[in-house]
Formats: sequence, structure tokens, C-alpha cells
Amino acid sequence: MSKSSPHPRARAAFTLIELLTVIAIIGILASIVIPTVGAVREKAQRAVDANNLREIAKAALLYAADHNDRLPDPAAPSQPGGVTAPSPAFLWPAALARQGLLTDPGFYFSKSDPQFNGTFPDAILSRNDPSRKTLDASFTGASPLAWEFVGGLRAGDPASTPIAFTRGLRPDGTWDPDKGVYGSAGGFVAFLDGHVTFYAELTQKLVSNRSGELVDNLLESLPTAGPARVYATANGGIGSPDGVPAEAGP
Repeated sequence: MSKSSPHPRARAAFTLIELLTVIAIIGILASIVIPTVGAVREKAQRAVDANNLREIAKAALLYAADHNDRLPDPAAPSQPGGVTAPSPAFLWPAALARQGLLTDPGFYFSKSDPQFNGTFPDAILSRNDPSRKTLDASFTGASPLAWEFVGGLRAGDPASTPIAFTRGLRPDGTWDPDKGVYGSAGGFVAFLDGHVTFYAELTQKLVSNRSGELVDNLLESLPTAGPARVYATANGGIGSPDGVPAEAGP
């Protein structure tokens, strides 16, 4: 009589403990990887934003070379040449666009900005107006711009003078946690000498417009002759849609 064949072995399977261990390991790895990916993405976006602000500053200085050493100034009757806008703050980038110096609207928005709706505008100046005196509705009607701008500057002002900076900067040198592009984490400042720097806060990092002492309030670092004004397309920082004048420093 032939021997009966042995029963086939049951297939190996994970025990409950092994499954729980694998799930725990995956959870630990996710908790490490996800924040790292988020931090890398945020760092990459800030690099893009810094480059955008640098290009805006360069364009403003090129504009000054053709306009009697004056940077864009929404308060000047001749700038930016009769363009209509919902608020003077939009006239600063409009001046550059009219001169063909910076026509890409993407430079004025940040994907890190919680107030950015995720859609870049079609244009800065309306393509339906051959006179180039009308701002595109997609540029003015959706998200606030990521930057605040200083109007009324001259190319010969001190090199330490700010030209533009991340929206939401407050008088005490910190960024508004709700209105700031990066919350309260900080922001970029572009200076008249062309360099752009990220600051967690501006406490004692700006130069007074009177004494040369270090100050917190950016308004106290701007020329008072004129005076220079800070424009923003949304409230929450030191600028406003109609412009806030410089203040005398200590």
C-alpha cells in the first residue's frame, strides 16, 4: 500500500502583532517624511518668491533710469500715465508693465500666500485696451498682491532704503500671523541697492531716516521729503491701498 501524500503546508501569513508593527512603522515614517517634504516645498517656494521680488526691484530701478531717477510712484500725476485702477496700490506694478519692464503677473503672487486663490491672473494690463491704460480684472479682482510697495523713491536715496517687501509687515517689525504671506514666520525685503533678504523680524534692522540709528518700523527708514508712501492691496501691514506716508525716525 502506497503512503498517503503529506498535507500541503498552509501559506505563511502575518500575525496580528506583525500587522500592527508594520502599521506603526509606516506611521512613524510618514510622520518623518511628510513634514520634511512640506519644509522642502516651502523652502523652494520662498526661493521663487525671493527671485520674483529681486526682479521687481531690478525693474523698478530700470524704470528710474528712464524717469528722471524716480522709481514708480502712484502719487505722481505723470505716473503711470493715466492708468485706471481700483486703488492706487495697483498703479505701482502698472507703471512697470506699461514700460514693458515686467509684464508677467505671476511675479506678484506667492503660492505660499494663504490669501492666494491658486489661479494666476491672465495679465497685468488689459489686452482689450490698446491704450494700455486699463488694468486686467484678473489682476485686481482676485487675490491681494504678495508685496507692499514704496512709492516716491529716487535712485539716489540711501542704499538701505526698502523698495518693496512681503505683505503683512507691522510697525513693530513683525509680520501679521493672519495677513502675512508666510504668517508670522517673516518675509522678504528688497532694498534700493538691489539685494533681497528674508527676515524673521525687522527689530533694529532698518536704518532711521534721520539719525542713522537702527529702527523697527519700516516707515521710519523711508525718505520723508515728498514723502515716500507704502502701498498695499490688502490691509494688515503698514501699507494701505491709498498709501501710508513715511514717518520721521528717531
